[in-house]
Amino acid sequence: MPSVLVDESVAPLRDALAPLIADAQARFGIPALSLALVRGEQVLWAEGFGFADPDRGIAADANTRYRAGSLAKPFTALSVLALEAAGEIDIDQPLSAYLEGFRIKRRFSPSANPITVRSVLTHHAGLPSDLNKGLWTDTPFTQVLPALREEYAAFPPHLVFAYSNVGYSLLGHLVQSVAGRPFDAHMREQFFEPLGMAATRFAPAPSAAAPLAVGHKQGRPIATLPIRDVPAQGLETTAADLGRFVGALLGGGRLQDRQVLPPDLIETAMDTQNSDVALDLDVVTGFGWFLETDAVPGAQTAVRHGGATLAYTAELMLLPEEGVGIAVLASAGGAREVVSQLARSVLAQTVKLMPEALPPDFLLSDTPKSAGSAETIDSDGRYATDFGLIAIRADESKLCACMTGETLDLVAAPQGWLGVGDVAATGTMAPSTRPLSKMRFQTRRIDGRDVVVADTGDGEVVLGEKIAREPVPEAWLDRLGRYRIVNPDADFPVVDLTLKLNEGQLCMSYRMPLLSTDRIQIPVRAVSEDQGIVLGLGRTRGDTVRFVQRDADAVPMLRYSGYFAERVESDSTASTASAKAP
Repeated sequence: MPSVLVDESVAPLRDALAPLIADAQARFGIPALSLALVRGEQVLWAEGFGFADPDRGIAADANTRYRAGSLAKPFTALSVLALEAAGEIDIDQPLSAYLEGFRIKRRFSPSANPITVRSVLTHHAGLPSDLNKGLWTDTPFTQVLPALREEYAAFPPHLVFAYSNVGYSLLGHLVQSVAGRPFDAHMREQFFEPLGMAATRFAPAPSAAAPLAVGHKQGRPIATLPIRDVPAQGLETTAADLGRFVGALLGGGRLQDRQVLPPDLIETAMDTQNSDVALDLDVVTGFGWFLETDAVPGAQTAVRHGGATLAYTAELMLLPEEGVGIAVLASAGGAREVVSQLARSVLAQTVKLMPEALPPDFLLSDTPKSAGSAETIDSDGRYATDFGLIAIRADESKLCACMTGETLDLVAAPQGWLGVGDVAATGTMAPSTRPLSKMRFQTRRIDGRDVVVADTGDGEVVLGEKIAREPVPEAWLDRLGRYRIVNPDADFPVVDLTLKLNEGQLCMSYRMPLLSTDRIQIPVRAVSEDQGIVLGLGRTRGDTVRFVQRDADAVPMLRYSGYFAERVESDSTASTASAKAP
């Protein structure tokens, strides 16, 4: 494909967008950005902006290569579905039927549903989200299988959507085992070569022969680390190549008068798979895709997936009913909001077929969403969320982010929602908790669980689960303090690990400096003297924190997500009496 392609039908749109894209790149530290806009099988617009290598003055174009992160998952899912279509597997059979040696510890009833291939494809298997130890190393993804034997499942299958990179690494292992050849070679021969995606590959690390745009974090170049979970996150590609993939999907598998993908395979991948999962609310999944309604003004269902690694961000979005789609790739980590909103805005303007001048803030504009209606329950209480422990105090009209001690004023909104009062006053909040200021909240009982639901502007999600006040066992109180990882990954540090009480709740927290400056806090409930469960629902929830002895005479170490940690400083401020009070 030419380095720049602009069809005359979208030239006015391109001319309106170009300066706004350049402005967004400058504001958010995105050196290179490439996109491909497709209608049917035709690429209408493919272009790059900025510099793939700023220091060497190499401009970005439609053929610039990027690490695309989780855009790997739609391809991995298609490869699994293709195996079923060929009669080689049945996705409703247990994963262990096709992946010899798959085992994971479970604390649930023996009568719980088995982990099937289908449940892994749709992120409903209850597997841990990640196996953090070794994630950013050159460890082969096939090593996830034996490592999981020492981990616990987070949830019973089919309880709740819980995004899992671990699951997609297992699917890649399944493909490799059933196909009888290396995963990357299989994907190249099955998909990339027929689609003409010559610059696309699955790989754990960049190749000097096919360099990537230089990845950046917070405006600075950073080294591109190897990645273990290749089938989940290890895709390298270009906007031009993704344009061909989008064209094939929109064209029912046809590309340039050739049938390159079975049409039934495409239709199956985009079928809703979780309509009977009450806790999923507005999170709708296909196989390797998210399905969103009202995501793009003027359009019906959006089929999409994003990708984010340490130094790159990506978005792939299709509007099948309207016959258009877009791929956006950027050489900056943490640019998810900009890249996603750019994709939505371009598609909205394309659907109109009336390119027009766009407002300067279009890249950050919100898409209105109906809140719907529901019967609420008493909102007072503490909730385990992705933002750590939060507390809603209805009598004071406050929401407290317990990790940082920040509070938001809450005001009553229609249909039982609680909205944030003075949004302008939240600008000084810590980055880790600032997204709370943009949400509305409602507490409900769903599937027998008391949860806090958030209206994020893109739909309703279960933000967290209510947790009861209960005493912390003496054995855990004796282990409070600071810990040091004893088996670290050399290039991806995990630091400042602490086990402490927060408002009487046992919490573990740590930082991953290359990922974010934010502290990650996870509320924990002790279920025995040596085991605890990360509280909440969804991604990273339900994981197990344990104390184990690596050597017979050694002091027990904290074990979490493959890491071992020894205590280096005890917490002398903990009050046993207050901790035991319910």
